[in-house]
Amino acid sequence: MLTETLASIFAWYNLPFTLMLLFCGVLTALQLVGLGGDGDADADVDADFDLDADVDLDADFDADMDVDADADIDADADADIDGGDAPDLLSVLAFLGVGKAPLLVVLIILLGSIGILGWTVNSVVTAVFPAYPAWAFLITLPVALVGGGLVSSRLSRLIGRALPSISSTATAAAGLIGRRGAVISPHVDGAYGLVRVRDQGGTLINVFAVTAENDPIGRQTEVVLVEYDAQNKRYTVVPIRQQ
Repeated sequence: MLTETLASIFAWYNLPFTLMLLFCGVLTALQLVGLGGDGDADADVDADFDLDADVDLDADFDADMDVDADADIDADADADIDGGDAPDLLSVLAFLGVGKAPLLVVLIILLGSIGILGWTVNSVVTAVFPAYPAWAFLITLPVALVGGGLVSSRLSRLIGRALPSISSTATAAAGLIGRRGAVISPHVDGAYGLVRVRDQGGTLINVFAVTAENDPIGRQTEVVLVEYDAQNKRYTVVPIRQQ
């Protein structure tokens, strides 16, 4: 019985899902013992999506920030979003729940969901067919990926609602109001945009932004963050008019 179970778990059609579940178990164990690297992983995601990094921010303009921002944006913007792929990637990450719950939690939910769904679908296939048909894997894999993504999206949002609000988060996010940055997405419009700014310590931060104006703001245009929407976790920006 044990031999048959192990053979099924590590069969070629179950192996990808088994590895995902094993990785999910490792991440869960690390999280439970406090070695999950939240300080690094969550800081990156929180800085990019939620601005949850616990840093002191001010609303003053730094003269040297403007010079440094131009150099860094010119060097990094093309690599970050060449061809307009960044909005699609960010949309996928946002759908999966990144920014609603800690990154490590989202990974655990996503990997666990895909692994369990893959096992479940394959168990149905092996119960119907005497031998596992290769074509069935082409159905199992997308079903598991899509289903796991949906589960991750739902659970991450539920977890995000259950997490207590942190006053320092709102303070840090609102502290960016008045700072200058540059558009690094193809554009900023009334629905979506990505702007790169610097905090007081000189760290580059990517923030979601929209514009209150009817006309989109083009890429690499210098803007000012004028308002923060805590509910949607995004800023309203206006372009800086060149004299």
